[in-house]
Amino acid sequence: MLTKIAFKNVGKSFRDYAVYFCTLVFGVCVFYMFNSIYAQKDIMVVTEATDQSMKALSEMLNYVSVFVSVVLGFLIVYANNFFIKRRKKELGIYMTLGMNKNKISSILVLETSLIAVVSLAVGLLLGILGSQFMSVFTAKIFEADMSEFKFIFSPDATLKSVLYFGLIYAIVIVFNTIAISKFKLIDLLYGGRKNENFKVKRVGVSIFFMVLAITFLVAAYYLILTNGMINMNLKFLMSIIFGIIGTVLFFFSIAGILSKFVQSNKKVYFNNLNIFILRQLNSKINTNFISMSVVCIVLLLTIGIFSTGYSMQNVLSSELRESVAYDVNYIKWPEDGEKVESIYNKLPDNLKNSKHMRSYEEHFIYSQEGITIGSMGIDLRKEEEMFMKLTPDFINLSDYNELLKMNGKQPITLNDDKYIVNSSNKNIDGIAEKIVANNVDITLNEKKLTPIKTISDLNTSNNVYSLFIVVNDKYTQNMNASQVVLNIMCKDNEATNSYCQEIKDFEKIKEQNSAYSYTITRPEMYEQSVSAKAVISFLAIYLGIVFMITCAAILAIQQLSEAADNKERYELLRKLGADKNMLNKALFKQILCYFLFPLILAVVHSVIGLKAANEVISMMGQMDVVGSMSATAIFVVFIYGLYFALTYIGSKNIINKE
Repeated sequence: MLTKIAFKNVGKSFRDYAVYFCTLVFGVCVFYMFNSIYAQKDIMVVTEATDQSMKALSEMLNYVSVFVSVVLGFLIVYANNFFIKRRKKELGIYMTLGMNKNKISSILVLETSLIAVVSLAVGLLLGILGSQFMSVFTAKIFEADMSEFKFIFSPDATLKSVLYFGLIYAIVIVFNTIAISKFKLIDLLYGGRKNENFKVKRVGVSIFFMVLAITFLVAAYYLILTNGMINMNLKFLMSIIFGIIGTVLFFFSIAGILSKFVQSNKKVYFNNLNIFILRQLNSKINTNFISMSVVCIVLLLTIGIFSTGYSMQNVLSSELRESVAYDVNYIKWPEDGEKVESIYNKLPDNLKNSKHMRSYEEHFIYSQEGITIGSMGIDLRKEEEMFMKLTPDFINLSDYNELLKMNGKQPITLNDDKYIVNSSNKNIDGIAEKIVANNVDITLNEKKLTPIKTISDLNTSNNVYSLFIVVNDKYTQNMNASQVVLNIMCKDNEATNSYCQEIKDFEKIKEQNSAYSYTITRPEMYEQSVSAKAVISFLAIYLGIVFMITCAAILAIQQLSEAADNKERYELLRKLGADKNMLNKALFKQILCYFLFPLILAVVHSVIGLKAANEVISMMGQMDVVGSMSATAIFVVFIYGLYFALTYIGSKNIINKE
């Protein structure tokens, strides 16, 4: 008997609350797909470094999956709690008919177990199918060749999905049992008739809290824009706190403001069912202002994570070929009192005379005490102030001409009283231009030198320097050599790989001879960049999807629950003369406003946040604002819009059901 009731209830719930079950299935599907990434390498041709990167990414996703399971667990428990409240009258009827609380709990246990089995089975099936397509995306991110496509199944990801979601459903069962034990018959029978009361009754109070909310938000915006995200100090903390307080106060007061604004326009207020819609909105916003604030903040995180992650992986891709200027790059930093000597002269003959080498260039970098960017007396923008203590590197003209020759450029001449500013990093192109525009003098050997031009298309090494100054050779004779750089170019890509292998065979030199302090090859930098891009991309997509599902599902579940609670009210409106079309329009407007309010404020938050985050991203390269925001907008509109559509369809079916 109990089993029959449980099956019947689950079938009815599937029809009425498809959003809830789709969320469960989607959660399992996404969880499996991202935990099966390492298994996808079996259909790709990957290097040893790429294999290690995929393994490291998989381990990182394991830890992130724990957090994801907590988020999804909260969502499932939250949704289940809503549906238990919605079913109070049904459970009260069971008790009226003589069923004790233990049997009612048994029904809920059976229902939850059945839902768990169905959602896990369908979610895993979709996850396994989805992972086959995701392997193409994985290969693209890691820039690996897919030699032979074959069906991939990950037992490890399957086991994790079953264990994590099995634990979540077990917690749901415990919560249901505790909830049933606390219910009283009178609350169950009449709980659905209780209306929410306004928490802000007077318009003056609402206006006061709205002004307070705007004040806190403006203060938060000002602090984060002036302080930035790099400096994790008191200002940064206060910007977060003010932002949270302002968001909560905004949703706490918006109901009263909205009510007064609409009532002031009689044509709008008395048009169709707007009075009913306004009352419904006010009731729910007043009751759920905390959850709407949480949704808004999580939407901010979602937009920020996804757009920043998209920008970062694009920056890493575009900046790679600009920064990796040479096939092999050796750098030596001397210890105190140690004399800087040639790296090339200490190389073994097989590396110096390798058939794979096309050309090489070696130069020394010098430093001059007392000269910093801050001491040059130029006005810096806020995002440039971090470079104030940066000491420019000096390189002599003869070495610089060799560098130009290696890069296929013509050598230059330089007067004794002139110097060249070379900006090899886009972050400080503006600083180099200001040095020239302001005709900043520097004094070397008691002689003033003035700049003549800037060059921003030449790197001294793969370990890109921010700013270096080219002077005639005589000015560096009395300077301290801070490092020596050896750059090597190979004949072609195949020669580069072969030469890099020769270097790996000679790696012990690094330990035996202090002349090899740092070595980086083009393939190594490429693999490092690809690995970083993969980590950022997968984490951004993984967390972005989970957070967006959570936000949209919370709003959807609240609206579906309200539609069920208000079925009698809509029926009364129908008896009073409102046709089906009017009721559907009223429902559409109510759900649309409920979805839009937290999204609009989150977008405002995100615009400010991304402007502050751009300072961090710009340290690696220029952020593609248009591309980033476009990709994020498509992502948000697709998932958020899908949940809105499903919510409207589900709610319409509930209120129109005979």
